[in-house]
Amino acid sequence: MKKLLKPMKNKIPQIVFIFIFLLIQVYCDLTLPQYTADIVNVGIQNTDFQFIIDTGMMMLLMVAISALATVGVSYFSSRVASGYAKDLRKIIYEKVLKFSNHELNEISRSSLITRSTNDVNQLQSVLGMIFMTLIFAPLLGIGSIIKVFELQTNLSWIILVNFIAVALLLIIVTVKVLPYFKITQEIIDRINKTTREILIGIPVIKAFVRQDFEADKFQKVNHEFYDVNIYVFKILLIMIPLMTLIMNIMVVLILYYGAYDALNGGVLTGDIIAFIQYSTQIVTSFLMIGAFMIILPRILVSGRRISEVLNTEITITDGGLNEISSNPTIEFRNVSYKYPGSEKETLKNINFTLKPGKTTAIIGGTGSGKSTILNLIPRLQDPSSGEILIDGKNIKNFKLKALRDKISFTPQKAILFQGDVKSNMKIGKSDASDEDIEKALELAQVDFVENLCEEVTQGGSNFSGGQKQRLSIARAIIGAHDFYLFDDCFSALDMNTEGRIKENLKKLKDSSILIVSQRISTIMDADEILVIDNGEIIDRGKHDKLIESCEIYREIVNIQIDSMEALS
Repeated sequence: MKKLLKPMKNKIPQIVFIFIFLLIQVYCDLTLPQYTADIVNVGIQNTDFQFIIDTGMMMLLMVAISALATVGVSYFSSRVASGYAKDLRKIIYEKVLKFSNHELNEISRSSLITRSTNDVNQLQSVLGMIFMTLIFAPLLGIGSIIKVFELQTNLSWIILVNFIAVALLLIIVTVKVLPYFKITQEIIDRINKTTREILIGIPVIKAFVRQDFEADKFQKVNHEFYDVNIYVFKILLIMIPLMTLIMNIMVVLILYYGAYDALNGGVLTGDIIAFIQYSTQIVTSFLMIGAFMIILPRILVSGRRISEVLNTEITITDGGLNEISSNPTIEFRNVSYKYPGSEKETLKNINFTLKPGKTTAIIGGTGSGKSTILNLIPRLQDPSSGEILIDGKNIKNFKLKALRDKISFTPQKAILFQGDVKSNMKIGKSDASDEDIEKALELAQVDFVENLCEEVTQGGSNFSGGQKQRLSIARAIIGAHDFYLFDDCFSALDMNTEGRIKENLKKLKDSSILIVSQRISTIMDADEILVIDNGEIIDRGKHDKLIESCEIYREIVNIQIDSMEALS
């Protein structure tokens, strides 16, 4: 809860203004019924037109002041609520950026989207209601109760009866709808998840003619959301006419019993009118508080879901060391890794060293753990056992920024961001000049970009797979790094282009290169090739040695040679 309230610290001056305007508004609203009573009891009773005009002018002034105060409350409430939502989203975003793959597996990406949008919107809405309703309503209600007792009538029991009726109705409604607010948010998660899967998988869906199936799947979860909302809002909407009925019954009772008191001289006519207005304000205050209490469970669900993100313990944290020597080595020493919730180890007893100026390659079957090894180096994940050392020191001892500044990582999927070519290249080196960018593009064989301001649409959809891979490689090599990690990022390139890029990578003389690939042509000239099977290194060496000594490597080579011969 403390973390949820953190964005409110810098909004205290605005909250003070809200309270001032609220007090002014409540004061003005409480004086109006008394002025009405005075007009009836004094002005009309004594046919004093000047008194009626003077009192009426005071009422108009109070209405004007109340209206201005209401505008002030609305203005500052909107600023506070919007600013709170903006700051909270920023805090969530910064927290999520620190998540490792482990945390992202614990809270799904679709759920994170819902929590940072829909759930934050819920809190933003309720924050506005807190000022406009939860604070205003008690002030108005308590003030109206005081005014009612000042009138000294015998009708106060009517308000008590109505309060009990309203309270019972609110309790029934709350009990009915409470369980469904959490269900609603969970269904929104599933809608986001389903929508995300469908949008990402559109090419596959079309290729296998699964449009009807996916439409039915989406319709199922969408209809479930519809059914739950219809049920909840049916109950909530029934409450409105029932509350109106209770309020009208209260007015009838006041008029009925108040008429007897007026005829007997026990109460003035103007006081009955004022009593009705104050009673209406009291019940309205109860209704406003009740309406807030009904949506409170939904807000608590949203708050709890956001708190789960903010309170998630980060498994990968900074070490104390901030300096890494130039041209370091990375050593895997007895490294094993097991994904959370899995009984089987993905990596077992991995040992190898990345040395400056050397190229190391990893090859193996699908699911053998090749990409997992690369993820361990920049600490996107941490080993379950064993150590990864930089110049003999565990990488956990270094600050993440210091470690990742030494590493350039090109993932399996080429990811480009909306903007232009220059903005995407500057992700690799923020202070890169146009000359630096053009040099990197040349090394990565990017010959299809006419100028650096060429647009890059979301996800790089205006480029082919091979073009995106070359841009991704260019971004990776634009900065000076000690380690370059390439995760099967040459797969969409033809062999001639791949060969030229690999030849250009030799210009990174003092850096260590680690390449993961399924293609023999990509790795065959590496200084050391690691052959992985079921998470274990079963053999290592150069291409010629492995053909002689490793059966699995030899099978991969033969299959790829046969495939190329068949295609030719």
